[in-house]
Amino acid sequence: MDANTYKFGFKGAKETIKLQKYALLVMAITILLLVIFAINKRERLVLIPPIMDERVELAYQSANEAYYKAYALYVASFLGNINPGNANFVKEGLSLSFSPALYAEMRAKITEDAEKMRISGRTLRFFADRVMYEPESGKTFVAGKQEIVSAAGNIHDQDVTYEMQVNIREGLPKIEKFAYYTGAPRTEDWLRRNRHTQQSQAVVSQ
Repeated sequence: MDANTYKFGFKGAKETIKLQKYALLVMAITILLLVIFAINKRERLVLIPPIMDERVELAYQSANEAYYKAYALYVASFLGNINPGNANFVKEGLSLSFSPALYAEMRAKITEDAEKMRISGRTLRFFADRVMYEPESGKTFVAGKQEIVSAAGNIHDQDVTYEMQVNIREGLPKIEKFAYYTGAPRTEDWLRRNRHTQQSQAVVSQ
């Protein structure tokens, strides 16, 4: 192994994670400001955060595409980087992001996953490479690479998608539908193209 290449790759990864932390902080503050103004004024608020090149708009009962994408990325970045040390922080940080019923499920799943990682010594890293909002279904998709790092430092990566439907209720964003799976985003177009395959698999499994 080339030591210089390894040092460069490790340093690059640290810088990327540091940049993501700052970006998430700015995004979280932006989302909080939008929510506060939307609740108090019941008017549409428009911001252009320094890390984005799109206008983010939030109203009392709706938001624009840029807002849905930013919020979904914010949530996926939390969930995709869980480890035993930050699991409680993630659970508390996302406590207002999901509908009550869905949050109970997510909280239990985060606790379960964190305990499995503690026992195995594994950690997770998620690197988003695209975020899509689909007006037809109201779903937002965050796709990227999920890295699973073993206790020995071995890395296994896979393409994954975080799929969610965010609804605005009285100025507050709530995720009311959520799914996580390997592979490409299951958009309406993807579902139409793969419906025959899915039906065939269902018949075989019966």
